[in-house]
Amino acid sequence: MSKSPKDTKGPVVKSGPTRGQNRSRNKDGQWRSKRSDSGKSRDKGGKSSGKKGCFLTTAACEFRGLPDDCYELQVLRHLRDEVLMKTPEGVGLVEDYYDIAPRLVPLLDNPLVADQVWTDIRRAVEQAEKGHTSDAVGTYRKMVETLQRSTGQADLSRPA
Repeated sequence: MSKSPKDTKGPVVKSGPTRGQNRSRNKDGQWRSKRSDSGKSRDKGGKSSGKKGCFLTTAACEFRGLPDDCYELQVLRHLRDEVLMKTPEGVGLVEDYYDIAPRLVPLLDNPLVADQVWTDIRRAVEQAEKGHTSDAVGTYRKMVETLQRSTGQADLSRPA
């Protein structure tokens, strides 16, 4: 049985999909710090400013000239909020992604990388549309792991 954030006296997440829960802990047992972009608007007025603080799908959609509420983002946010965030494994995967993705976004400044990421995103969206959520998560996860390998970062540590 998990304890409530009030019982653990740890820092509580104020926004996002884990709102109201304690922040997770680092491998050394310390509470994770706030994300560097917490509380900052993701709206850039349609302009990219180096894409720092964005996540991969948002950055790829910006690259394609799509708005922050485009269909692809809606589908993948639904997958995150209504599927992944309903299981402990999914929550862990999302937390790992939030730690990793900001460091990968600059890779999308390369148009070849951005095109490949877009292809993977479209594949994940199509799988989610068909109700193949495990396949969609697997496709997205493989995309992230491929980007990580290109930077020398370790793969996502938790199973999908």
